[in-house]
Amino acid sequence: MTLSNETDLPAGAELVVAPVAVTAEMEASIDKAMEGESKEKEEVVAYDISFVKDGKEVEPGATVQVQLSLAQVKEGDSASVYHFDETKNEMLDMNANTSADGEVTFGTDHFSKYVIVNHGDNNVTVTIEHYDNSKYQAQDEQSAKIYSDDVCTMAPGAKISDYNKALNWDVDHVQVNGEAFSQSELENIEIHEDSVVKVFYQAKNTDYIGEASFYDYEVIPYDKAGQQRADLSINADSNYPSEQKDNRFTVGTVSQNLSENQYDTVTKKTGQNGTTDDQHINVYTGGTGENAKKTGIVTGLSDDYKEVLFSVNEPGVFPKDGAAAAGTKGLTVKEGYRLKFSQSGDTYELKEVLDKEDNVAATAGADFLPFGNNNFYFGLRYDVTFTLGDYIGELNYSFTGDDDLWVILDGKQVVIDLGGIHDALTDTVDLWKYIDRTDKNKEHHLTILYMERGAGKANCNMKFTLPNADVIKVVDDDVPDIPPEKPVDFTEKDVEYHKTAKLTDWENREYQIDLDASSLATSQSTVEKIQTVDAMMVFDLSGSMNEIMSGQNQLKDIGEFSRVKNQMDINKVYYWNKYEKSGWWPWTYDKSVGMGTAAVSGNVYAKYPVKYIDGQWKKYVDGSYQSISDSDVMAVWTSKISALKDAASGFVTGISDTSPDSLVGIATFYGIGNGWNSSTEGKLNHGLSKVNKNEMLKSVNALFADGGTSPQKGLEHAYSELQKAEDGNKKYVILFSDGEPSDSNDKMETEASAVKLKEAGYTVITVGLGLNNETATWLGEKVASAGCAFTADTAEELNKIFQNIQSTITQSRSLTGVQVTDIIDAEFELTDAEIQRLRADGAQVTVNEDGTTTVSWLDQEVKPKENGASGWQKTIHIVAKESCLGGNNMTTNVNPYSFLSFGGTQLELPQPTVNVRIAYQITDTADTIFLGENLENYADDAAVRMKDADSAKMTKVYLTFYTDKGCREEITQENLKKERPKQDTTYYAKAFLPVEEATDASNANSTLNGVIYKNETQVEAAHADGEAYAGKYDVKVKTGTLTITKKISKKDIRACEGDPIFTFKITNQTTGDVYYKTLRFGEKSAEKQNTTTGMFNVKAQTTLEGLAQGFYKVEELDTMGFTLKEFTADTNCASQIAGNSAQFAVGIRSRDEACSFDAEDFVTTAADLHLQADCVNVTAKNNKTRSDGKLTDTDAVKNQFVIHEKATRTTDVDNHSTTDVRK
Repeated sequence: MTLSNETDLPAGAELVVAPVAVTAEMEASIDKAMEGESKEKEEVVAYDISFVKDGKEVEPGATVQVQLSLAQVKEGDSASVYHFDETKNEMLDMNANTSADGEVTFGTDHFSKYVIVNHGDNNVTVTIEHYDNSKYQAQDEQSAKIYSDDVCTMAPGAKISDYNKALNWDVDHVQVNGEAFSQSELENIEIHEDSVVKVFYQAKNTDYIGEASFYDYEVIPYDKAGQQRADLSINADSNYPSEQKDNRFTVGTVSQNLSENQYDTVTKKTGQNGTTDDQHINVYTGGTGENAKKTGIVTGLSDDYKEVLFSVNEPGVFPKDGAAAAGTKGLTVKEGYRLKFSQSGDTYELKEVLDKEDNVAATAGADFLPFGNNNFYFGLRYDVTFTLGDYIGELNYSFTGDDDLWVILDGKQVVIDLGGIHDALTDTVDLWKYIDRTDKNKEHHLTILYMERGAGKANCNMKFTLPNADVIKVVDDDVPDIPPEKPVDFTEKDVEYHKTAKLTDWENREYQIDLDASSLATSQSTVEKIQTVDAMMVFDLSGSMNEIMSGQNQLKDIGEFSRVKNQMDINKVYYWNKYEKSGWWPWTYDKSVGMGTAAVSGNVYAKYPVKYIDGQWKKYVDGSYQSISDSDVMAVWTSKISALKDAASGFVTGISDTSPDSLVGIATFYGIGNGWNSSTEGKLNHGLSKVNKNEMLKSVNALFADGGTSPQKGLEHAYSELQKAEDGNKKYVILFSDGEPSDSNDKMETEASAVKLKEAGYTVITVGLGLNNETATWLGEKVASAGCAFTADTAEELNKIFQNIQSTITQSRSLTGVQVTDIIDAEFELTDAEIQRLRADGAQVTVNEDGTTTVSWLDQEVKPKENGASGWQKTIHIVAKESCLGGNNMTTNVNPYSFLSFGGTQLELPQPTVNVRIAYQITDTADTIFLGENLENYADDAAVRMKDADSAKMTKVYLTFYTDKGCREEITQENLKKERPKQDTTYYAKAFLPVEEATDASNANSTLNGVIYKNETQVEAAHADGEAYAGKYDVKVKTGTLTITKKISKKDIRACEGDPIFTFKITNQTTGDVYYKTLRFGEKSAEKQNTTTGMFNVKAQTTLEGLAQGFYKVEELDTMGFTLKEFTADTNCASQIAGNSAQFAVGIRSRDEACSFDAEDFVTTAADLHLQADCVNVTAKNNKTRSDGKLTDTDAVKNQFVIHEKATRTTDVDNHSTTDVRK
């Protein structure tokens, strides 16, 4: 028994185990518990287990572990333990474990009867094999295996819980005894017999980022006075642990170092055949064979893996810790740089180098320069730990590149040794040859050391396959921050910056903003102002410069100028391939005459260079630059002299941008005469003067080659020009050549000229193109200043060398910690896609409440210009908002909040203007008025509504109204206000917006494909579809109604007395118009009368419609035989009752106008509420006043007859009116 705590049982408790007979009930309960299981019941025993103290059973306070050793359970058997619950007659499985030697273990917290069932040994054997699915072939299974086989036993019918043994792989499918199962079917596979299970894996693909150590080496440093300092170099004497000099290892070749640091160290190399040869470890060796390798330089690592062990005296290129790094001159630890690998299964391939900002600093392969194109001296170390486990697949490491590469296994064995300064070499190691397979759990250690120390090319490819790999950083080489001797205060003179805007789509109102900046600051290690120099370029124009670098020596047409001009690279030289008609008519054809033949060498050359100068392409013809016609055919010529022109043009552009006060000149040496009588001459093509980019570009690209190689002829001109410059600037001569001098005299004279220049304190830099080893060595040792000899094999390499020279001699440096913020004007916006693009590019984008958009780049590095290209560039795409009216001369950003800032200096960004297509329209509107009203209170407001003047600019829009749809009959705004429409009427409008005249600057930014896009000085709004007008103004005319109701008693209507007729007089007191309405009771009705007969009364009703705005009076005239009993009015307007009449105001706007009325219910105090004052209901009730049988038909009374004196007159009084009746 095992207790987790001694207090779980009382002290003195004893364990009592007694055998118990297995009853039939127990057997039945066991069978029930084992239902559905594939286990056999070989033997069953039972025990009563308990703890006793002082004669009484006690239970533990927690779970205890019980371990049983039973004679019935033998080695290899399996057993189950059940607790028998006698009250329920049930077996509870205790989930026991059986060890290999037959011991049975289970846990419990109480004790009573337990049954042990021995299942015996009835398991099945399963062999699990692991394969790379992409490599599997039935006839060669072994080569596809990635892990060793697993052999296990399991109960029949059991399932494999997890098939995936490989961390970096996914299970693709499985075969069980040849039957295939997909990934989704795995959980249902049951094993009932001895089986072979083949698991097929698919490699997981992802990116893996590992730690690494990067070191930047300085070979030729300068102090603050601008002087070269050998004692500050990585190869400084003080860096070497030993004073011995004949075995020193250097960064850079012998010729690339200062004289004090030049060590041509020779060591011994054992070849593949066992022979021993000398090897110069600090000298470049061309080719890709065994001779290029310099082996044995690195021998291993210290026991703690931190210190790299060399067989030679080295200056500390791979420091063992931060203290060692800090104490090494000319070495800088590049913190925060990491390696990014593409991972596929257990295979890793170098993809990129990431800097501390997660930007890509370099990509694997050619041009592997993580610290800039001009930095060729650096080192890299990373370490990989791995364990084999059951892995049996490939175990390789491969490398292709230059220069030094060492791979060390477990600190002791150098398994790849590609030391030396050489071209790209390739080697692969199979680590299985060096690793003991039996020690599966040992952690192995692979160390990779790489150096670029030849200042020519940089190539690096790495790939390895290792299981359970982890790329780590062993050396803690972080150097404590050391404050600079003197901080640099940057000013606006240290940076050149621009913001431009240009139209990209006029119809869709889209624009592109370009931001760029370039550092003009110089290195703190030299001087704290723009470095100015005097530089003479001396160019080899011998006949061999007309030789082709690739392809055939002929012009290759790219197309007519009009078609290709937008695709031509402004940094390259092209050529005009002139065509002339040839042959006899009618069999004429176009013949190329763009190539000529050099007089001395007989080489062919392109006659008409084409170069982008001063903002336009020009061709050089007969000694002058001329304009190019659209039909001129453009061509390329891949010759050496073309490569020189491109590289020199880049040098001129770079020095013009970064150091415009420097003095630059050009001298050449070339042949004159012909094949029988020729000589090589020197020429001053461009005297030493303040750099003028356009003039210099004209000189460089108008060069032609012929004759021999006599460098001294050009060097003499260079010396003479530099002697004249008494300005205190550092002075340089850059000698370019593609071959050795023509004869020994030229060679000696060139050496003498170089000595003369160097003795004068001038630095001589040589650049060779396609040189052999002998000529390269001669230039480096006899002509160039220490460390100033460069060679190139391609045009691209030549370009980079000239860029390197330009940035080195002017000592330009980057600005860091720069912020650029541009606030886009509220009239413009960024699409969602553009916002996502900018954020992915590292920008912060915020849409502000005032409608502006802020775009910011923080902590940016602004580099110097390189080959004319800005050191920092960003682009923002904007579009005018839908609410933007448009216009000319619109600013794209907001100042003073758009800026570039660094080092405490904040510089305001320019505000370029653009023309934005005006896009606006007016809306239709409508008003409802009362009949009789004019439009005085409506017309002006309607015009504002039609302009929808949310934008302040829309207030400048003016409208012209017309009475006809065709817009021919104009009506002024004043006359429109006087209009009194009598019926629904529509007026039509055009809209016009006065526009500011576009400026030249805005027009320049709004030019697309040569077309200037701008708005005219007056822009009319868009018309309605197919119509002459832009908008409509509808006027609805409303009228009032008067309803008159007359009620009389039914019994008062007697046909014998005639129909009672009642007359009402309606007077428009505003206009004086009078109307009459009558109501008739009887068989006949008045016009437009409705009559309703009730039980006692009869009601007649009539309505007067079309009432104009005004004050009205309605009164009932007297009717014979009836007396007015009651007169009431129900209205929604101001009204009053007086006897038999009512007065009311229809459609009156103000209470003051209705002051003569009882205006208690007057509601029309607002401009539009008066429209509600439109309804009057008048009700009159009459009683009959007599029943004498006289007529009540008013029609008979109203008739007048002239009867003179022949009838007898009587007087009748009715309703207080006397009537003359003649009988």
